[in-house]
Amino acid sequence: MTALDYLLTRFGKLSLFRQTCVVVLAAIIGADTLTLVFYGIFFADRLLLDLFLTTVITVAVGFPLGYFFLGQQLKLALMAAKLDRAARIDHLTSLANRKTFFEEAEAIVGSEAFKEGAVLFMDADHFKSINDTFGHAIGDAVLQEMGSVIRSSIRESDLAARIGGEEFAVFLVEAGRDKTLEVAERIRQNMRGVRRAVGIEDREITVSIGICLHGPGQTLDDILLRADQNLYVAKNRGRDCIVATTGFGPVFA
Repeated sequence: MTALDYLLTRFGKLSLFRQTCVVVLAAIIGADTLTLVFYGIFFADRLLLDLFLTTVITVAVGFPLGYFFLGQQLKLALMAAKLDRAARIDHLTSLANRKTFFEEAEAIVGSEAFKEGAVLFMDADHFKSINDTFGHAIGDAVLQEMGSVIRSSIRESDLAARIGGEEFAVFLVEAGRDKTLEVAERIRQNMRGVRRAVGIEDREITVSIGICLHGPGQTLDDILLRADQNLYVAKNRGRDCIVATTGFGPVFA
């Protein structure tokens, strides 16, 4: 980062009022410097008065203009940030969306620093019956709580997303077999508390989880495919369970 980039970054973190003050201060310095140059040569006897008047005029004209235009720029920057977030984040759960998950997971696997990791695919069991019985508002609340459970069960360096409907995905970075199973089981157990959080005590809320640990030479598509297959195996086993493999090897959980 160059010195200019650093200064612009620091400037961008200031409040609108402080940004305006910095701009006006720079304008005052520039205007007073020119006054010193020209009036100091030609009208030395009026120098102090002209410096004062130049400063007052610069503040009176520059501050409102600076505040207005910087305010518009700030609004545009905030709008751009909101649009970028909307394009990358699932609005209901505040997890990454499907597109973001695949892009970032691809970047992780393709990185030279990547050594090991795992993909978890999970699906809420019998979710349609929750919507049918309690309504879509409760269904949305369930999905929100599920997102919270997933987020609280992983590290900041891991990637979590809602990839569609009641389906979620997690990419655990630098996680081996034991760590992956530990996280998956924590998620599975903590999902049992979702029903209390949304006020439907008489209904079990569980998830089925399919896992694939990255194996030698595997691409992201290979991992995702096997994790998805393992999820369906977990569903066929009766749900509320974990099925895991390393690559396309045998099931070990």
